[in-house]
Amino acid sequence: MSKAVYAGSFDPITLGHLDIMTRAAKQFEILYVLVTENVEKYPIFSADDRVRMIKKVTAQIPNIFVSKTNDLVVRFAEKHGATTLIRGLRNVKDFENEIALYHFNRNLNQNIETIILFPSYKHTYVSSSAIKELVTYNADISMYVPHEIHDEILLGIKNFVQSSK
Repeated sequence: MSKAVYAGSFDPITLGHLDIMTRAAKQFEILYVLVTENVEKYPIFSADDRVRMIKKVTAQIPNIFVSKTNDLVVRFAEKHGATTLIRGLRNVKDFENEIALYHFNRNLNQNIETIILFPSYKHTYVSSSAIKELVTYNADISMYVPHEIHDEILLGIKNFVQSSK
């Protein structure tokens, strides 16, 4: 059975993330979407909230399983029998980070391959950081996030910004 892992902080999930999830799910029998903690980022949404939101927007895709981890993604893949890691690549800046991550993962387990997927052209420049900035300045994010969780994302970011002041 072909299994892959698509991991990220997803804080918050964007239509770019969802695009990659949907396309990757067509290529594998099981796709684990894994919420991770990035030590360089300060999340707005808890890991449990991010898992719940992803489950909500992927509910119609039966072969997607959403989970979270505080461990290395490659270890999660090993534990769940996944042989492929899915990574999204938007630009050259992402490439620099992804190539380093690829080599670390290959050093940890040479049996797990990494596949890069590019988001559709409509979502190439969409990032969770950009969503946070747009909300901070009261700009419309409806074309960048799943409509099912739009209001929750908006409220969560606004509350975070208010509490940070």
